[in-house]
Formats: sequence, structure tokens, C-alpha cells
Amino acid sequence: MASVRETRTGRFELTIRNKLLPKPVYLTFETREEADAYGKQVDMLLAAGVVPADLARTDAEPKPTEKLRFIIGAWMNTGQPAKSDMEILRLLQIELGKVLIADITYKWAEAWVKSMKLDASKNYAPSTIRKRIGSLSRCFDWWLRQADGVNFGNPLKLLPRGLASYNGKDREEIAQANAAGVPGAQALSVRVDVSRERRLFPGEQEKIERAMAGEKRPDRERALDAPDMPALSVLFRLIVWTGLRLREAYTLTRGQVQLDALKLRVRTSKQWHGNVKWREVPVRPELLPVLREYLEVLPNEGAEQLIFPFWDGDPDEMDRVSHKLSNRFRTVFAYADCQGLAEHDLRHEATCRWYEMRHPKTGDWMFREVEIPGMMGWAPGSKMPQRYASFRAEDLAARMYG
Repeated sequence: MASVRETRTGRFELTIRNKLLPKPVYLTFETREEADAYGKQVDMLLAAGVVPADLARTDAEPKPTEKLRFIIGAWMNTGQPAKSDMEILRLLQIELGKVLIADITYKWAEAWVKSMKLDASKNYAPSTIRKRIGSLSRCFDWWLRQADGVNFGNPLKLLPRGLASYNGKDREEIAQANAAGVPGAQALSVRVDVSRERRLFPGEQEKIERAMAGEKRPDRERALDAPDMPALSVLFRLIVWTGLRLREAYTLTRGQVQLDALKLRVRTSKQWHGNVKWREVPVRPELLPVLREYLEVLPNEGAEQLIFPFWDGDPDEMDRVSHKLSNRFRTVFAYADCQGLAEHDLRHEATCRWYEMRHPKTGDWMFREVEIPGMMGWAPGSKMPQRYASFRAEDLAARMYG
């Protein structure tokens, strides 16, 4: 926001403060009218998310005596941080903005991590702590590469592995804090990372499909009867038989569904800075008739036609649509009495199905190990297959005794 004050010399100083600027900007004008006019113009541009070229101080270099919000703001203005980093950096700019760069030492970093565990307003999970450390560390690395005459390194990189997890000392301090806490206040807890390994149990897919087809549970007053439930049912089967991410699935166009070639051309959603990358995913025999029947009924409006009705094509609406669809799937799964099942678990299920798929004639494994990561959208050498592949012990035992 821009504000004007008269100086002792009779001139007028315009002060511009905004989250998009790493620090306040001070400009001097001969008249109040000029200052007000320029201030209003700048406010309009900043409100639209545009930083005027004359305010983008590319020659400004953060000094150790500057506050941390200057570093974070300058780092965000480079356009280099990933979208996921930007969300965290905005929070850190508020929480840590008043910390001096010179005060960021190893002891400070340790104390910061401790506060994220034991502060009653935080009490973060280890994964959240790791993300915040990583975001700030990348920001600090950038500043160290830019700054001249700085003779210290990044203290965040000296933190020991596993510090984000709650150790025995943390447990003792949490117990003491809870014992001395105010009655009725929310107690601290020893947070742990939750690893999702939920797969569909035998019969669950059939229960879900019957629920989406309109079958009423005996203990419920009504069935699931939304007008777009048939499309949601196809979306469910598409994800569980391919492993597409939710956003990749509901943004599919008719041209991407190439049934003659028995494949889907998928625009990978996990890309930095708007980069576009495509991958091809084969259509399984279980999914082929489902897609054929669905597309035959859907009026053909060309290759760019979205095949699902949940998204209107506006990129700004993707987060809202993804959140809404995740909640809808949660409602469907609960109606089908599939406790603890979430939409993203379908990607785990699909991954395991690709690995477990065998050739119908020879009985050999259908795909080589190097082929499946490409189908799932993972980079070569990624550890994601280990994370997503959740093989059930009873299935492994059945191979030995079946």
C-alpha cells in the first residue's frame, strides 16, 4: 500500500509497502499530486500481481544485517522456486520475516526446529518440518550464491538427518508441557509421518461400482444419485486401472484417449514452472470397454473436448476441482463401506496391479521393471516405485502355496 508524507524540505515522500516487494520502496516527488497519482498506479499494478519494472530492484543485494523477509521476498521474485515451495515461503516470510540474516546460525536452526515441534500453535508432523527446512535452505543457498564477502555457509545443511522426527527428549518435554498445561487447552502430541499403504480389499471395487451405479445400502434412506455419477464412476475406474493422478485424469481430452492405439496420451501434472511433459499409458483390457461405451454416448465435440464434466478448462480452478473431487470420492467410499480409503490410494492400487500383471498365455510378468515408472510418470531412478508398491503378504504367500 502506498502512503505519502511531506518532508522537511517541502517535497513529498511516497512509501510503497507490499508482499511482492522484498522491502519498502521510498520515492520523492515535487508535489503531493504527483506522489498520489504514482502511488495509485502502483497500487493497482501490485493488486494485480505485477511488480513495476522500476520497483524490481535487480541490483539490490541482501546484506547480513537485513531481515530474512528480504531474502525470502527476493528469492520468490526470481521465479525459480517451485509452486509447492512458494506456498511454504509465503508462510515463512510471515513467521520468520523479522529474523536477521546474521542471526541464522546452527543454534538458531536447531531452536527453530525445536519450536516447530513444541510450540503449541505448531506441533508439526515431521514431514511438514522437513518441507519447511528444505524450502528455507534452498532460499538461503540462493542468497549465499548471490552475496559477496559472506564467509559462512548454510547452517540448515548441517542439521543432522532425522532431526525433524520426534526423539526421546522431545517426548519428555511434550509430556512435561502437557502436565503443566492449562486445563482444556489442546495438548501437544508426538507427531509421526503417516505412510499411505491402503489398497483395495477383495470385493471393495465391486461395492464402490455398485454404489455409483445407484444401488442403495439397506441402512441408508437413499442411493447415490448425482446427475454426473456415471462420469464419476468412469473416472474411478480410469484411475484404478491406470494410476493416473487425479488432475491428469479429469483434464483428459477426447484426443488424448487413443483407443485405436490402445493408449492414453497423458499430460504429466508434476512439472516445474509450467513445463509441459507427456507420457503414454496403455489401456488395460478391463478399462477398454468402459471407455469405449462412455465415449460413444458422449457427444463428439472434437479432439480438444474434455471428456469429464468436472472442470471447465480454467487453470485457476484446478485446485478447487481437485479438492472437490477428492471429497466426493471420500463420500462414495464411505457409502460403499470402504473405511479409510482415499482417492490417492487408487494410485497405489494401480501401481501394484501393473507390477502384478501377468501375460495371459505364458504366465510371465507382463512388464519389465523399467517400463512401469514411465507409465506412472516417475523420473528414471526415482524411489517412487518403492513408495507406491504395497504388496500384500497374503498375495505373496498365495504364490508359494497356490
